[in-house]
Amino acid sequence: MRARVVLAAVALVLVAGVAVSWFFESRQVPGTTPASGSYRVRVTRGGRELASFDLAALQAVGSKTVTVQGGQETGPALLDVLKRAGVSEFSALTILGAGIRDDGRLEIAVADVGPDTVLAVAKRGTVKVAGPSIPKAKRVRDVTEIQVR
Repeated sequence: MRARVVLAAVALVLVAGVAVSWFFESRQVPGTTPASGSYRVRVTRGGRELASFDLAALQAVGSKTVTVQGGQETGPALLDVLKRAGVSEFSALTILGAGIRDDGRLEIAVADVGPDTVLAVAKRGTVKVAGPSIPKAKRVRDVTEIQVR
């Protein structure tokens, strides 16, 4: 009986912790998170860094609002970010992220990267990849690197 009470108490504390985390994350203003000061997205090819963008630099690339799977996402077009990094041709991309809210890795063929593929700016001051050919469940949030092939 005592073990059940302890287990129930632990479960309650875990659920409360998740709820508090979600609450505070939803209250954050874009760009005010602790990560915003050091957050960067690197564009690499063959292990060599082509460019590195903080949130302000990404936003300076431009902003586009697209409708993706019934929701709206706003941020710079991925193709524009790649162009700013000096990438004119590629066959595929590997998008890497922090891996906290998702798998942290997505492979995208060139055919699946179009003008409506964006690096959508999140409330916590990071970006996620979103586009018509990327199912919501496969999106990478908190993108840290775009590997170009």
